[in-house]
Amino acid sequence: MAVNSRQNAAFCFTEAISRKDGTIPKLSLSSPPSMDEFTADTQGDSILAGVSLFSSDQIGDYKHPDPHIASPTQSLPIPKEFPDFPFPNPYPQQVALMQSIYDTLERNRCGIFQSPTGTGKSLSLLTASLRWLLDRNSTVQPKLKDLREKLKAINTPSMQSDLDWVMAYEKSRMEKLIIEPELEDLARVNDCLEKISDLKTSSSKLLSDLLNDSCVTSARHSIAIDPQEEAFDEGIQVEEFLFDIANENLEPIEDEERSKPATDAEQPRILQIIYCSRTHSQLNQVLGELKRCRSLINQITAVQLAARHSLCTNKKIYRLSHPEAINEACLELGRSKQKCPMRNRSSVIRVSNCILSGVPASVIASCVREDRYSDLFGKQAGTLKNQAPDITARIGCPYYATRSALPLAQLILVPYSTLLQPATRAQYGISLKNAVIIIDEAHNLLEATTSSMSVLLHLRDIHSVLTVLRSYQQYYASRFSSVCSLRLKQLISFVQCLQNVLTAHRSNVTASLESRVVTVSGMLSEAGADNMSLHQLTDCMHQKRMVAKLAGFAKWLVDKSGRQTAVKRQADTDPSMGMHALLTRMKRRNTDQQDNDSVHAPFIHGSSGEASSGSTSSKPPDLEGCSSSLYKFQAFLDAVIISEDDARVMITPVGPNPLDASIASSDTKGPSLYFTVLNPGRYLRDLVQQSRCVLLAGGTMEPFEELIEQVFVPAGKPSESTVVFACDHVIDPKRQLAVYPVAESPNGQVLEFTYQKRCTPQVMDECGEVILQICSRTPNGIVVFLPSYDYQQSVCLHWEKTGLLERLNKQKRVFREPRNPSSLTQVMQAYGTACTENRPNGALLFCVIGGRLSEGINFSDKLARAVIIVGMPYPNPQCPLLREKMTYLDRQFARIGASRSGTSPGRLHYDALCMRLINQAIGRAVRHANDYAAVVLLDRRFSRSSVQQKLPSWVRESLRNTIGLGNSSISVDSTLHHLTLFFSRLEN
Repeated sequence: MAVNSRQNAAFCFTEAISRKDGTIPKLSLSSPPSMDEFTADTQGDSILAGVSLFSSDQIGDYKHPDPHIASPTQSLPIPKEFPDFPFPNPYPQQVALMQSIYDTLERNRCGIFQSPTGTGKSLSLLTASLRWLLDRNSTVQPKLKDLREKLKAINTPSMQSDLDWVMAYEKSRMEKLIIEPELEDLARVNDCLEKISDLKTSSSKLLSDLLNDSCVTSARHSIAIDPQEEAFDEGIQVEEFLFDIANENLEPIEDEERSKPATDAEQPRILQIIYCSRTHSQLNQVLGELKRCRSLINQITAVQLAARHSLCTNKKIYRLSHPEAINEACLELGRSKQKCPMRNRSSVIRVSNCILSGVPASVIASCVREDRYSDLFGKQAGTLKNQAPDITARIGCPYYATRSALPLAQLILVPYSTLLQPATRAQYGISLKNAVIIIDEAHNLLEATTSSMSVLLHLRDIHSVLTVLRSYQQYYASRFSSVCSLRLKQLISFVQCLQNVLTAHRSNVTASLESRVVTVSGMLSEAGADNMSLHQLTDCMHQKRMVAKLAGFAKWLVDKSGRQTAVKRQADTDPSMGMHALLTRMKRRNTDQQDNDSVHAPFIHGSSGEASSGSTSSKPPDLEGCSSSLYKFQAFLDAVIISEDDARVMITPVGPNPLDASIASSDTKGPSLYFTVLNPGRYLRDLVQQSRCVLLAGGTMEPFEELIEQVFVPAGKPSESTVVFACDHVIDPKRQLAVYPVAESPNGQVLEFTYQKRCTPQVMDECGEVILQICSRTPNGIVVFLPSYDYQQSVCLHWEKTGLLERLNKQKRVFREPRNPSSLTQVMQAYGTACTENRPNGALLFCVIGGRLSEGINFSDKLARAVIIVGMPYPNPQCPLLREKMTYLDRQFARIGASRSGTSPGRLHYDALCMRLINQAIGRAVRHANDYAAVVLLDRRFSRSSVQQKLPSWVRESLRNTIGLGNSSISVDSTLHHLTLFFSRLEN
């Protein structure tokens, strides 16, 4: 009777819900049922479970709230003070910056923050963001307690009338559907926070656990290098280099941990701050700043990510010289029967816990590589001197330990190259969900994104790849399957097509040798490769370590040829002879080749027709001579396949002279294919859309419109909702900084350092005389920023001939920024000594604007009492890639021009490239509140009001201009007089 009664009641309520008036049909029962009669009715339960007393529009789109996102009534108040700041009395500018950051994070907004260099920007970013994170985490337990009480109240039976029980059941069921998922998330987050607290209080114990014997593998022999084997880098067994593609559906080798499906339980949704800067050295400085904040570093977990070549502790792997080869060798070893002894799961977890407790992974890796265990274990290391191989086997891999630590890392430090590439983020396991992304030094974010998406492929690289593929095909011709043989033929054909694009003009004497920019489809059409299936080719390149095996095969072939003296002698007499000759020439050129890992567009970042000073830097020697070319080709092919409509290829062809190709083979500006993108903002869309919020910070972020329109608006963040903050310098700009725009020399020579005029003898002579007179009035160090390395070379040679360089050296000891970064440290140490000793009157350092010394180097106090900027570093307006980009920006972002009084987006970008370099150079001098310096701007164009308005406000306040007739410059005589008074007043 109870079952039938309950079913009748359920059907009646179902009918009532469907009625317009919501009335319930009257039940005709012999006696009213009690609640006890419904307990065993499974059929009635299933019926009621399908009954919803709430309309779909009320609950259909409901999503349980994120445990870290506050409702308007739960918002955290903005702190008036920040006790975590390591100095007792932060400057008002610092407090205002920290409050703005805190408020932006709490409101889940994106923001752009401009704080002049030398004002403690990084320290303010860390203090405000980490304090907000800790405050937000402190709300987890109260919310968890409140939800548990609510759930308990729902589960507590209450007295209901006989006809209210269905409505009560449905209401409680819906409330549980809302509360229980949120409760589970909060409980998981709370568990993670408790684990983090335990790790931070047990760092010494965790270090001792690294020596735990219980998990030592029996593979000690795997660590020692057997000189008879050296499997990875010697490549003695030619059979190791054979690969085959028997199945078109084979997947490329990838990290097994990366390929695991991630579940919510494996990735707790704790709040994370991803702090990004340009280089690892800058991230090390950020980590040093964090250590000053003792109250923060003791509570939060921080992980600095690095690549395998920096963190690997297996000698067989990390001694390979090329990063890509290290990656592939590591993955291959992980899948072999031998396995890597450092990949023992329990050992990796122990290292991971140590990293989370506060020991940097880089420290662990360097200690293991160099057997410096005293840095890790202190006095205990004295008893371990003879156990280095055993200890190495016990300590897990720092690279995989950092990845294992990521789910519990509250602060993740990453370089641009890791954050900006989706594939690299996936490789490291970085999740953007619920993450706050802070990008420091973001004034060059768009350029850095462009660089990360760009690939430069020289003609010499194409020749190398083609030779290797042909030799490989010939050697293994009888061993390949039909599919593999076909793919190799297609690869060779595609490489030949690329070569033809660059060499087609050899026979045409009248052909233009200028670079030209084409679309990707245009390049493929011109190459005759538009009908090829490039996806199949790139799949082939990524399978079975193909590139590594090709590189190993090339090395093996060179060694084999070297052992056969007769063949080697014949190859040396015939420069055109195949494999050995090519690779021998490449290895001979290797010491002169200084390709940069992050490719920059030729000319576009340089000033007036010259390559940017930042476009070249030292690079590790090529692995086995040609592996660098193979990896470049693979990257170029990948880029072509995933390209979008803003992708372009700049073609720099070979001239009609047949010798041009060989001459250019050692020239970084020679024949090449340069893949790049024109709209880097579109590749930042995922960062903005998937993360909680994105903060861009830097010393020279203006113009703000460019970043807002290209980064935030395309990602769905309206410009009006983006926070824009700019503060003044911590110095008194009218008292501690003097800026002199000088337009003419004392002899009346107009100082205009355009590309056409700056190399004339008159301009170089007058420039040197002005610098000499400034040296006589300025104490300690002077830093002179020149437009390019080439101009630095030209002007110094000219002054050497005229005797001016010797006169400068008598006044101050002269130093020059070297092209080769390996000697940069030595030069800077000598310069610093000369400045502080003040012998005979300090030192003079010639640098390149946009170079290594114009960003990230602090010329504080005596290192730069004066900064002289010679010329305005505008890019070469004739660069075809720059013209293409300006046209594209004018077409895509036309509405920016309307907000800039008619200035087109292309022109805005062109001016920004110049002014950001100038503002960065100015910021090198004044580094703290008690510092002071003079800035001399040598170029007539600096006297224009339109240019001066693009200087930061604190710099404009320091301008010393001649009054009258609209003249906004100052004479050299007046400058020298003011300099004397300026330094006399401040030194006393």
